[in-house]
Amino acid sequence: MKILIITNLFPNNLEPARGTYNKQQITELSKLCELKVIAPLPWHSHSKVKEREIIAGIEVFHTRYFMTPKLFRSLYGFLFFFSLLKKVKKIYRDFKFDLIYSPWAYPDGYGSFLIAKKLRVPIIIGILGSDINIFTQYFLRRKMISCALKRSDGVIAVSTPLKERAVSIGVPSEKISVIKNGVDTNLFKPMARERCRQKLGLGLDKKIILFIGNLVPVKGINYLIDAFSGISGKHENIELVIVGEGYVKKRLLRQVNKLSLSDKVRFIPNKPHNEIPLLINACDVFCLPSLNEGCPNVLLEALACGKPVVATNVGGISEIISSQDYGILVPPKNSTELSVALENALNKNWNFETMVEGVFNCSWSLNAKKVFELIEDVVNKRSRINEKN
Repeated sequence: MKILIITNLFPNNLEPARGTYNKQQITELSKLCELKVIAPLPWHSHSKVKEREIIAGIEVFHTRYFMTPKLFRSLYGFLFFFSLLKKVKKIYRDFKFDLIYSPWAYPDGYGSFLIAKKLRVPIIIGILGSDINIFTQYFLRRKMISCALKRSDGVIAVSTPLKERAVSIGVPSEKISVIKNGVDTNLFKPMARERCRQKLGLGLDKKIILFIGNLVPVKGINYLIDAFSGISGKHENIELVIVGEGYVKKRLLRQVNKLSLSDKVRFIPNKPHNEIPLLINACDVFCLPSLNEGCPNVLLEALACGKPVVATNVGGISEIISSQDYGILVPPKNSTELSVALENALNKNWNFETMVEGVFNCSWSLNAKKVFELIEDVVNKRSRINEKN
């Protein structure tokens, strides 16, 4: 079996942490079949990224695609198609792949759907979160995403709410398989909190609340800062650690200064994925106050480290925090309830062994096996149809 994967969410020599979760899934998938990856980049950026790399033993092509930054976004899918078609045809001549897998709906999934249609090969499209939750709020993009998903050979959703969202835009329910993400339990596991804090230079006697993610509005970090303000006065030694980068960082820094929290809120830049376990194990409570989500892997990673979670009840989060033994869920955009939940989480005696057991079977190898089984079904079904014709 030969597969071509097309996704912009994949590492490159300048961004080794980009698309970490895709890399983990695709690496496991490469153990079950032959595959190559096209990880396209916009033409106007990343000029120093290599055109071709070998990453985790996988041949990866960083083809450039034309786009107009922040303008005419409804055209991105077509531009993606036209920019990649020649490269895909060239790969197909020497690597006659049986299927295209594109784990992101737009523009990747739509552009890849047009390529698959042109080459008459089957395609599976994945939906992860914002690609279906946010992009479908725009009329033209919703039409294109709906078309690609409905006419694809299969759709993979990482959570049941994402499947329901796809169904709401006209995708047949029977076409969608829910395959939840995995977690690397060899990397993410309980470690001594004090030792992790010493390595990171964090206070040994503090209560630490941790957020890790992109600093963008959908992550709801402003609500977390407000909530933290509500409890910071009750604890002499408490700190909020925010790890990540994004275009709202300056706004968040101003909010912290306005609330006089500069001595209690620490911003840390993005860290390599193999350093994230140290950060998680150093905290007392992990918080994800998102406004919407798919199946956030960082919560699986927190549980695998035995850390309680306070998160908003959106997307597939309730499928991860499925027990009060794992954490506390609150409504989105509600700093008051978030503040109460954080206070309760800090005061509760949690059983870390229960949390670790909760993600015991969430491996990337199992995830890849389920994806491969779907790929086999799709390819075999297409073969039978071709034989009849």
